[in-house]
Amino acid sequence: MTRLAEIADARLRGVPGYRPGLSGAGPASGKLSSNESPFGPAPAVRAAVAAAALKDTVGHYPDEQRARRVLADRAGVEESAILLTNGSDEFCYLLANVFLGPGRAAVLGDPPYQIDATASLLAGADLRRVPLHRDGEDRGGHDLKAMAAAAAGAAVVWLPSPHNPTGAAVRPAGLARFLAAVPDDCLVVLDEAYRAFADADRLPDVRGLLARHPNLVVQRTLSKDWALAGLRAGYALAEPGLIAPLARARPPFSVNALALAAIEGGATPSAAAWRSMAVARVTEQRAVLERELERLSIDYLPSQANFVTARLDPRAVGSALAGSGLVVRPGDDLGMPGWVRISIGWAPQMAVLRAALRGLAPGAAPAPAAAPGADSSAGLLRERR
Repeated sequence: MTRLAEIADARLRGVPGYRPGLSGAGPASGKLSSNESPFGPAPAVRAAVAAAALKDTVGHYPDEQRARRVLADRAGVEESAILLTNGSDEFCYLLANVFLGPGRAAVLGDPPYQIDATASLLAGADLRRVPLHRDGEDRGGHDLKAMAAAAAGAAVVWLPSPHNPTGAAVRPAGLARFLAAVPDDCLVVLDEAYRAFADADRLPDVRGLLARHPNLVVQRTLSKDWALAGLRAGYALAEPGLIAPLARARPPFSVNALALAAIEGGATPSAAAWRSMAVARVTEQRAVLERELERLSIDYLPSQANFVTARLDPRAVGSALAGSGLVVRPGDDLGMPGWVRISIGWAPQMAVLRAALRGLAPGAAPAPAAAPGADSSAGLLRERR
């Protein structure tokens, strides 16, 4: 190893590399491992991207003004209160670069959304990990009371809701109490990547919260219900005084021209109807999967997202799906050993998956827990009773 490689390796010690979801080949080929949309973008969005590609659009630096106006109108905020980003992950790194650093602390759930932890570690921040709820109706969700206490003296609180990898969403009343308890000089990052799939009673009044809490920033992605994962488009909402310095720190032209065209195409009524259809189909299949897991007495976490996380041995599930072309996400990748995360796909794919689970049910006992101390999150979530 060269000296430069040694320096890089030492600098990144403790920072886990991202492992993307795998894909397979087979009659029901499907990547149920990356929380992507099984339906793809709306026809109007595809047409807008194709038209932009045929013009000389890609020969010029992108102009995001129209796309920003589309998203601001949808969110009901002024354009000065919105920042476009190259997927929501760019915003995580941007926030970490601006607000975190050596000697500063970030609060997150345990297990966290991995990018939040990675961005914080790369910034040199200390991590204050708060275990998720182990049982009760909020099982798998954030312990907001403990997170508010941990926020004392911290710089940032990362709060994905619905959470990845558990799918749990905080309740609006609890979120309001939490924001009132967090110090004004601590930034709260509410990540709503899966907002479209959550029940109405789990959706906070974001505009009202932003008006009352200038230390709140809301991040969203267009990778899920908009199905633009391959184009990398996301945005953030916050009071203009917070957006302005973040815009200065953001790399110029970070959102490409085709992604901006897709956002403009997504403003049409037909595109909105397509998204509503896709979300309805996903939530329908999510409910079918959860009922099947319940019937088979397989432990799982009720989800408000476009995936369901179940306590199953990833190796056994992989063997059961071998040859089908379906692949799910091992919990080891997500800080939940002994679990799998199942993205919701097409109805025929989900039928194949349920058949495989029925084959596992007779031996579907919980996977053995990791040795004590082997992983701080192992055994985090007890079996449901």
